[in-house]
Amino acid sequence: MIATLQSLRFVFVMLIFLSHFGYKEITPLDAGGDCGVAFFFLLSGYLLSIGYGKRISDGTFHFAAYMKRRIMKFYPLHLLCLVGILVVSHSAIDLRVVLNVLLLQSWVPDSFYYFSCNSVSWFLSSLMFSYLVFPWVYRHQSRGLTACVLAGYVAVYLLTPYDKVNAILYVHPMVRFVDFYLGMQLARWQVKIRKAEWAEWVMVPLLLIAIVVYPEVDEKWRNAPLYWMVLLPFILVFAQQRGIISRLLKSKVMLWLGSVSMPFFLTHHVLIGILTRRLPDMPAGLMLAACLLIILVISWGIQIILSRQLR
Repeated sequence: MIATLQSLRFVFVMLIFLSHFGYKEITPLDAGGDCGVAFFFLLSGYLLSIGYGKRISDGTFHFAAYMKRRIMKFYPLHLLCLVGILVVSHSAIDLRVVLNVLLLQSWVPDSFYYFSCNSVSWFLSSLMFSYLVFPWVYRHQSRGLTACVLAGYVAVYLLTPYDKVNAILYVHPMVRFVDFYLGMQLARWQVKIRKAEWAEWVMVPLLLIAIVVYPEVDEKWRNAPLYWMVLLPFILVFAQQRGIISRLLKSKVMLWLGSVSMPFFLTHHVLIGILTRRLPDMPAGLMLAACLLIILVISWGIQIILSRQLR
């Protein structure tokens, strides 16, 4: 794992966290959710291409070992969160639960299903599709395939009614694969940036500008294309690990935060709901800090337990 990108995982998980946190005068940062999700799909395609591309090309790639490694990174935690939610909510096992266990919920274009149980796990459902098709797509990458993928996205973009934007453009696995595919292409385009240390200071303001203009952008456009324009060069620049910001990202604290980003992501939405209802009434800023600290501690504990079980 490239150290800076490991730490950036937590930065973008925090944007997703802020998109779900609302308490008193603090309203959810809607732009953070779309931004964070786009980042993780792009990053996954980029890192898998770097990590497995050579083996796929030279024939030493083993699909079973690859999928086992991918699944073990998140599936035990996914099941743990699912069971915890079912126990706390006293929910019965129904079709939604079955779909969540099988990570198929995001294929159903109805929020009753794709946002069911641990609502953020729709991301894992969509990402699983990208994991499954990645080796085949990597072998067949070409300008023609890229043109087909982008043309398909444009067609879906134009045909999707606004009442189905979430179900199709935001959640559906085949549509989110476009983000993942662009990340794969970024790995192919990768070049050394001579002025990467200065480019970092450009990328951060550009990302903030995209977040600021988000509310004024068409709902379809802001699901992902708004962020593609910023996040693709953003990932490329920070992968160079050359500037002052990169040095901060490679600090022990940031690397540790990056290491707990998955349990933080999978638990934060449910825990925000529980904590904002159960904790004593307090100022909004203090509640935000309390939720962040408690979720971090819980995520750390989960990470320790799972890492010991998987040794």
